[in-house]
Amino acid sequence: MRVESQEGISEFRLAEMGAGHLDAVVAIEREGFADPWPRRDFEDVLDRRDGYSLVFLNGKRVVAYAVGFLVNGEFHLANLAVHPAFRRRGLGRRFLAAVLSGLSGRNADVATLEVRVSNRSAIGLYRKLGFRTVAIRNGYYASPAEDALVMLKALNGRFSVWLDGKVTIARQVNGECSIRRSWDRNE
Repeated sequence: MRVESQEGISEFRLAEMGAGHLDAVVAIEREGFADPWPRRDFEDVLDRRDGYSLVFLNGKRVVAYAVGFLVNGEFHLANLAVHPAFRRRGLGRRFLAAVLSGLSGRNADVATLEVRVSNRSAIGLYRKLGFRTVAIRNGYYASPAEDALVMLKALNGRFSVWLDGKVTIARQVNGECSIRRSWDRNE
């Protein structure tokens, strides 16, 4: 998949992540996160049947990556990063939109993710793409210690239809859905 060029940004191509991309992916991971995934975690994802891992290439250069899992109609975005030299140009939005559009043929009804409560730029990106906050996971991140927002985007149908019957208490506050009990993925 090719993504249109934009002033100051040349053409990008979406591709499945492979072993040949891992050096660049791990380098971006180490630059972007206080508690980066080790290389073996990325290697394990490539071997998983339920894994869905993509890179955004500028020529042959990896400029962004996404790692997720498809389980029972849910796509869980576990990791996403853009190379520091390519941030603040709209590339993350274009990349994540392409990742999500690639799920249409994979029977995913909903996309979920966790994000640090302090990561305002990522939260803003996810909201622009239709994700909504549905819960807070207290103490989710260890290094540094921080809570996570759980965000959800309905891919097929309406958000409220997917939530129906999945949670016990939900309330609307300033356009955000606040949930007292997280859903059990086995329900």
